[in-house]
Amino acid sequence: MDKTYLISIRDRVLRQMADNDFAGADPFDGLESRVFSATGLDRFRLARLLWVQAIKRGPDILRAAARIRKMVNPKTLALLSGAADGVVLGDFSQRLMAMQNADGGWGYPFAWQARAFYAAQNQSNAIVTSFVMDGLFAAGVTGDDPVMQCAADFIENELWRGGYFAYVANTDSEIHNASLWAAFALSRVRLDNDKTDSAVSRVLDAQRGDGSWAYGTLHHHQFVDGFHTGYVLDLLDRLRRSGMAGLDSAIARGWAFYRDACFDADGIPRSFAGRDGDIDAHSVAQAMGSLCRFGDYAGAIRIAGWAAKHLYEERRGLFYAGIGRFGPDRRNYMRWTQSWMVWALSIVIDHMAMTDPFDPQMPLSFKHPDPDRAAKETALRALSEEGFRALFALTRTAASQKRASGEMEALYGLTRGLKTLQRIGGERGIILQARPITHPPAKAT
Repeated sequence: MDKTYLISIRDRVLRQMADNDFAGADPFDGLESRVFSATGLDRFRLARLLWVQAIKRGPDILRAAARIRKMVNPKTLALLSGAADGVVLGDFSQRLMAMQNADGGWGYPFAWQARAFYAAQNQSNAIVTSFVMDGLFAAGVTGDDPVMQCAADFIENELWRGGYFAYVANTDSEIHNASLWAAFALSRVRLDNDKTDSAVSRVLDAQRGDGSWAYGTLHHHQFVDGFHTGYVLDLLDRLRRSGMAGLDSAIARGWAFYRDACFDADGIPRSFAGRDGDIDAHSVAQAMGSLCRFGDYAGAIRIAGWAAKHLYEERRGLFYAGIGRFGPDRRNYMRWTQSWMVWALSIVIDHMAMTDPFDPQMPLSFKHPDPDRAAKETALRALSEEGFRALFALTRTAASQKRASGEMEALYGLTRGLKTLQRIGGERGIILQARPITHPPAKAT
């Protein structure tokens, strides 16, 4: 996969997001419909639940008719700030701090009805609060900052349920990834606190014999999906790296399950463990991040290439929400899809920069002898033809400049690069036309 191409996709999507001030649609924002509110049905739990699902699953024409405004989600800004061990793509710290609720947390900018509970618009919850805290840490905000202290107070005082952290303050529902996120966020502000230790132990106890975790403890939360499994594994690894002991076995068993059940035979992420069919962009993005975390860079790069081919729409410069039975889901979700894919591609690009034997945006040069020659030649054989030709032109220009300036050592290295490109180009059937580079005449003495 051509790193330059991935960068161009990532940057184009990010520009689109910025042009919209990071506001957009979300799969769960149906209750913000002015049409639904006008009916008075928003007073009834079942009506709210059905309407949220109708907007989530229905076509774009239904969303347009429902008149749902575009909203800025704090989690979008957190992901772009480097949350979840991502790449810092902008400084949104002041904007995120201004969005903090009076109780110290952050929430989604829309009301939503789940089967287990109802959350009001902007109501603080474990996931958004933890992601925002993570993004603020990545931006350089320290744990003793009053914003962080207030957030830790919210987690510790409003969400704690004597063994785990609830998703929102008005429910006792136990959702494993949310509890673990809250435990991790709290541990970064309140070091060595007993609540984090208890919540982590409870998640470990909830691991099934096959290495998986159900979404939660309620009867309708017994499903296992790819991206929440990735959440749990990533967080356990971060806790392990922070010094928490006793996590190795759970991580190893969870990782084995994740690789076996949450990817299809071609290595493409599944939305639900062991089940082929619909592919959700969120699961694809989380898979890229998790594979990079656990060292499978080749797998992550392969998924990035697949996503660029099958989930990216060149015309709009956006990622599809997924692929279903009837083809691509072309709905544009700012938080659920675009921010997660930008987050994931940035991680993959970063690891490509660290593992690539050369940068295809820089002229190709070889030392004599060059200990990295074999790796460089392997990478050249995998480079796209467009990238290959661009690298040749870039190297040719640099060699001409070094010739004109008389920098002979640099010229020799670049000349070896050009000869290697021509040889490997010939092997690949790529004909590169180039005039010979002559050395400058010797100066008269």
